Amino acid sequence: MKTTQKKFTIILGLVLSSFILKAQDANWYEYEMENVKINFPTEEVYQLDTVINGLSLKQLYAQIDNSTFIVQKLLAESGISDKNLSSLPYNRETLIEYYEGVIEGVKKRNQAEYVQNDEIKIGELIGFNSLVYNTIESPIVESRLLLAGEDLIMLSIYNPEESLSEVNDAFLNSLNLENLNSLEQYSGQSGAYRFGYLLGQFAIYAILGIGLFFMIKLFRRRK
Repeated sequence: MKTTQKKFTIILGLVLSSFILKAQDANWYEYEMENVKINFPTEEVYQLDTVINGLSLKQLYAQIDNSTFIVQKLLAESGISDKNLSSLPYNRETLIEYYEGVIEGVKKRNQAEYVQNDEIKIGELIGFNSLVYNTIESPIVESRLLLAGEDLIMLSIYNPEESLSEVNDAFLNSLNLENLNSLEQYSGQSGAYRFGYLLGQFAIYAILGIGLFFMIKLFRRRK
């Protein structure tokens, strides 16, 4: 009798597990925002387009229990029309520094105590996964950053609950960038290059100005 009970319990557990997995799969919905695709574990997803300090920010967000799931996309750099003057990352080291700067801003904004950062790979791209902590042991924010072309993409889970760890991982790993125009991560220039470019540009203006000065002077003499 005990053996039969055990078999029944195991079979029931397998059936329930299968049902739960199918239910979880059925509750995922794909959303797209400016060629960025991501899956949310709910249909109640909201969009917010706003401008903060001159930066255009697009975001999708949803609430699951006490956790807030957010995907954001914004220009990684604003106000630069000449790519030769771009201060975006130009190698792996400056890319990591860029990510660390972004996360430091998140930490400060949330008045957090410390951050655990990990470099990750998203396809062929280098990304950044961060856990932001306050004085308690559990993180208050888990964020995943990715620079692609001129866009910064940030996935965040505020108040990530341990009971939703599988859901959290599925959300963060569902990012699909196949429709983005550019996946370039090293489009910027070093500070020395930008400085030299500006000096060269100013020199050209000076030469043109001197040439114009002598042309005017020559024209007046002929008169």
